[in-house]
Amino acid sequence: MAEEVANTVAGKIVDLLFSGAKREIDYIRNYTKNVDILKNEAQKLRDMRDRIQQRINAAKENGEALLAGVQNWMDKAEIEMSKVEEFLEQEAHAKKTCFNLRPCVNLSTLHHYSKMAINKTSFLLQHQEDGKTHESCVSIPTPTPRFVDLYQTKNLDDIDTHKLALREIIQAIKDESIQMVGIYGSGGVGKTTLAKEVAAEVKNLFADIVFITVSQTVDVKEIQKNVEKAAKRIMINKEKVLIILDDIWEPVVLSDVGIPCGNEHMNCKILLTSRRMDVGEGMNVDRNICVNTLKKEEAWVLFKRIVGDGKLANDSSLEKIAKEVTEECGGLPLIIQAAGNALKNKKIDIWEAALNRLRKHAPLEIDQEIRKAFTHLKLSYDLLDSKEAKSIFLLCSLFKEDEILDTLRLAEYGVGLQIFDNLDSINDAEKRVRMAVDTLTSSSLLLPEPGDKVKMHDVVRDVALLITSSSEGEEKEKFLVEAGKCMTEWQPRNRTSESYTKISLMSNIIRKLPDHELHFPLLDTFLIRYNGLSMIPDDFFGGMKEVKVLDMSFNNITSLPQSVKLLTKLITLDLSWNESLYEISLLGELKDLEILKVRGTRIKVIPGEIGQVTNLRLLDAGDCRYLSHVTPGVISKLTWLEELYIGTLATHSVSDLGLMEISNLKSFRALHLWMDSDECHIFPEGTYFEMLQEFYFQFINQRLIDFERLLFENHDGYISDLERSRSYLKRRLHISHSNFPFSMPIKKLFRVSDGILLMKIKDLDNIIPDLYGESINEFKLKSIQLKCCHNVSCLVKATQTFVASNDLMLGQRKTTKEKYFSQVEQIRLTDLKNLKLLFDCSFQFISLRNLQAIEISGCDSLLTVFPLSVAQGLSNLRRLGIYRCNSLMVVISGGDEQTTDNDIEFPRLTHIELRFLPQLKSFYSGDSTVKYPSLEFIQWFKNTYSYDSSSSHLPLQVLPPQGEDDEIVSGTKPTRRLLFILRCIGFATNVDEHKRKVHYTLKFVLHEALDLVGFNTTYARDTLEDFDGVRWALNELELEDLFSTAPENPWNEAPYANAAKNNALERLSLDGFLSQVYYLS
Repeated sequence: MAEEVANTVAGKIVDLLFSGAKREIDYIRNYTKNVDILKNEAQKLRDMRDRIQQRINAAKENGEALLAGVQNWMDKAEIEMSKVEEFLEQEAHAKKTCFNLRPCVNLSTLHHYSKMAINKTSFLLQHQEDGKTHESCVSIPTPTPRFVDLYQTKNLDDIDTHKLALREIIQAIKDESIQMVGIYGSGGVGKTTLAKEVAAEVKNLFADIVFITVSQTVDVKEIQKNVEKAAKRIMINKEKVLIILDDIWEPVVLSDVGIPCGNEHMNCKILLTSRRMDVGEGMNVDRNICVNTLKKEEAWVLFKRIVGDGKLANDSSLEKIAKEVTEECGGLPLIIQAAGNALKNKKIDIWEAALNRLRKHAPLEIDQEIRKAFTHLKLSYDLLDSKEAKSIFLLCSLFKEDEILDTLRLAEYGVGLQIFDNLDSINDAEKRVRMAVDTLTSSSLLLPEPGDKVKMHDVVRDVALLITSSSEGEEKEKFLVEAGKCMTEWQPRNRTSESYTKISLMSNIIRKLPDHELHFPLLDTFLIRYNGLSMIPDDFFGGMKEVKVLDMSFNNITSLPQSVKLLTKLITLDLSWNESLYEISLLGELKDLEILKVRGTRIKVIPGEIGQVTNLRLLDAGDCRYLSHVTPGVISKLTWLEELYIGTLATHSVSDLGLMEISNLKSFRALHLWMDSDECHIFPEGTYFEMLQEFYFQFINQRLIDFERLLFENHDGYISDLERSRSYLKRRLHISHSNFPFSMPIKKLFRVSDGILLMKIKDLDNIIPDLYGESINEFKLKSIQLKCCHNVSCLVKATQTFVASNDLMLGQRKTTKEKYFSQVEQIRLTDLKNLKLLFDCSFQFISLRNLQAIEISGCDSLLTVFPLSVAQGLSNLRRLGIYRCNSLMVVISGGDEQTTDNDIEFPRLTHIELRFLPQLKSFYSGDSTVKYPSLEFIQWFKNTYSYDSSSSHLPLQVLPPQGEDDEIVSGTKPTRRLLFILRCIGFATNVDEHKRKVHYTLKFVLHEALDLVGFNTTYARDTLEDFDGVRWALNELELEDLFSTAPENPWNEAPYANAAKNNALERLSLDGFLSQVYYLS
């Protein structure tokens, strides 16, 4: 028995010894494998760290707070990778050394490092596992205010019908028990206007507001796309979001379009508008609010406001007719606006004729609502003096409902239809379209949109379509408009087709056209852009030989049908973004063609046949990535060519594109060129492009082309609105991912450009003198945009030559007009890490008198923006935005050698945004008075806030200094409204500090007699006691943390009883322990 036990124990010992020895031997045998595994896992962790860092950078860019644990994980990752790198360095050195020594030392070293590699690999694997949660989400989105532009609401401000509807809607939105609110009423009554005004009034209550126009055809995918981010904020972050669905014609199932609803998502508020009451009822709205037409007296007040009360008061006969015209408008604000604008400044006989037409003209084949709109809006159309404006108006109805229309496209269609008499050029057509649009917007027939764009109200569009489908009137037009109706096929009826002059099938999903010849003998316009066509039957165009405008853009057509050669009267042809179209030789038969657009197609060459189209004025071959060359001689044959748009990644030189032939064209005026950034260093001499009236050169890194276009062409805000207007900047230069200095031809382009956009330019230190030399006369810029140019230290840097030459120039001419930046209207500076100041020179050389907007973000070395003497010249500044500048301490610095004794006044400044500026101490550090007579909006928001309680000024140096207790003199309340958001007040550490901040804030508001909307503060009960007996200028106040229990009537509580005595304060909202709104009865 003892022997068996001994044998068992001995066996176990042998097994353990053997397994241990095997493990130790495996360390040596798998040495290389274990080290390689460690290297691979280290690389995986490094890649994961980089991905998470990208998300962190994006979150910081958006001002979002990082989730707990994210930064800790990043720090640990850095530590682990440092240890691994140190280990691998030691291992490599030991490996190199030990192989030169005895084998025993070699084996011992291999064993040690192999075992260490396994241990470190396990740490890396665990850290990768911990990091998986951070790869998808690293931050908490920070709510950003959404600003909704209001359309013509000022005329309705004191109209009771409008005010009551607005108040009822806002009350419903704020009611916590209500999720969905409906607005219904007839077309033109102002539902959309009310929805936008509601959004503007309640935006501070929501983390986000999403406004979606639904229209007759519900685009489910588009709605889902628009609400996707908001839905995440609702469901994941539990934030409050308002979703507005405008112009719904049929009930929408909210879950189908991705909108959270139900008791579990009460943080999602939904506001919808419709012409029909049953739409809201069908969607089970909690409150369905009717928007009524205006009362007779209200309609008369509105009409007088539009026409001009003084003119009517001085002419009793005209006033009598005007009242009768107003009565015919049916109380619809849209119609009143249209009729008033059409008749103001007209003679009395035109008024009388208009009244007669209003009474007599009533089409019978339309419903009552549209009949009135038709009658009154047709009057506005009939009274247009310009035939061109009438034609443009009707053209706008060819597009789908609620589409934003580009005036450039309207000009191209207008050229094709020859609606412009004595047309000089394509540029002349664009100007005349803008003039027509101005006429139409002033007549309320079109709505202006940013960037040379317009929109047609759906009621107005209905009227335009009735005009073109009616047999009444002098119009010889008949339109067939099926745009935006989700059609999958089109089969015209032969018995009605012959009379059509224009057909629009745009924005559908038509995949196939009739495979036989169609008979449209009067057709001059055929529009089928934005469909899914891959092929057009060869005989399709055989029966429409009068067509002058053909738009087949945004399809997937691979080749052109043979019948296109029969369209010999074609003037405008758009084939853009048919990305499979590779051959256009057939177009050489179209001798009358003046506008040809093949942008975004797959063509590899501009063929010789295009040289036969000698009447061509505009050729657009931009974004053709496969275009390698233009057939030699083609450009020189196009003797009437005015504008050329061309861009490619396949071309290696300007000569491949035939651009050297441009100098032979007498009418040529505009070139838009897109090439790789390397080309700007080998750009040829002798092109004379600097002599062109218009150019836009983009030298872009071909690997990043899509990213850069997204970055620079899809900005939001005031500056971007200016950029999108082609009439604003005529000569633009965009260079990215390149090195300074540039070649001489590029320098010449800089000298004549009015807009520059530079991204990631190495070794560029400044704008002047690096790019423009030192002569003031050479500087013509209106727009300056710099991004990620990390060597830029300032915009203007003084050199010895600079000072001497400019002192002499200023001494000789004695004028303030000849200063640097005197023509600049917009400046955007982004991520210039080394930018320390804007002007490193004597400020006598600088003038910003025409600057309208400036945006600065991510400039971490910047300490101040404007010296006082420069700030005193900002007479046209409208918007100021500064974001994420971590070292900025003051926006306007104190006095300098050029300072005058005058105060600082910004007469046109309406918007100030200061966000994420942790070191900002004050807006202005000097003693002069700062005035903002036009200010509408201030936003001051940062992640952290520190405030020096001993400071004699509030952070925004627009307020009276501490200790100044002079009596506040109340002035007349202006009609403008100031929205003042001073969120830093919420960071006060105690009641006394908080009271002082609020005290001086409200003193400023009262001193300026401003109408403060949406003021929000804490400790309000203690704070406002300081204002007992002070005249209140507020009519609406939102307060937090007031009472532990809700008062039965806060108007009986001090200090609100005194505040309400003069009836200035009408509405009080108390939040914190309660959610209640009180109105002063």
